[in-house]
Amino acid sequence: MTGSEQTFLGLDLAWSDRNPSGVAALDAAGTVIDARADLRDDDTIVAWIRTHLAPTTVIGIDMPTIVRNATGIRPCERELAVDFRKYHAGPHPANLNRFPDGGRARRMLDLLARDGVSERLDLGPKPRGRFAFEVFPHPAHVRLFDRTSIFRYKKKTRPWPLVLEAWASYRAALASLIDADPPLHLGPEIPKTVESRGYKKWDDLLDGVTCAYVASYLWRWGTAAPHTRIYGDLISGYIAVPDRAVVVSTEKRE
Repeated sequence: MTGSEQTFLGLDLAWSDRNPSGVAALDAAGTVIDARADLRDDDTIVAWIRTHLAPTTVIGIDMPTIVRNATGIRPCERELAVDFRKYHAGPHPANLNRFPDGGRARRMLDLLARDGVSERLDLGPKPRGRFAFEVFPHPAHVRLFDRTSIFRYKKKTRPWPLVLEAWASYRAALASLIDADPPLHLGPEIPKTVESRGYKKWDDLLDGVTCAYVASYLWRWGTAAPHTRIYGDLISGYIAVPDRAVVVSTEKRE
């Protein structure tokens, strides 16, 4: 375990352990203390989480944590899509056909329950304990940065120059949070520009950092309005989304 009193962890989980996942850890000051995109199987990722557990730890997970519908989409996904479709920030559908055992995020949280990690949707600001939330980077970006559309940093069919430009904009937006409340301090492990070769690593790293930042945001402000919107519930599934642009500190930077 870490020696910090608080840590905030982000997991951009690949849907299969055949592919690597992006993970990131922030300390109490919002500094990235670990970020990597080479972890694959559940046990390895859980072991990584345990090395960063503190008395208070919040984990943001970009993958469904609760899936109970046999087919179709979860109610929380339908509800979120209504608000974010115009931003091109709708979620992928999750169901038991895709995740027969509930999915790897569920398996990990079941293992982490012995470490005191739980899902709670009724938290006030700065709670003590260990908590995990399902989060989703695209709508978080829209709300945190007051954007009219998502960052189009996913490769898909877009030309590489546009993808790399979008990635740099995404990275710059995260770097701008240095004076936000809560703050985020990026390190040299995430450069300002990247190349197309090995791009998936950089894609996953930024999403891992976003998930960790959203975890810190949820700890700082809690899960209630006007700061946070919870789509869904602990019965049929949920997604926690910051619901306002971050508040920039008026204190002088050191």
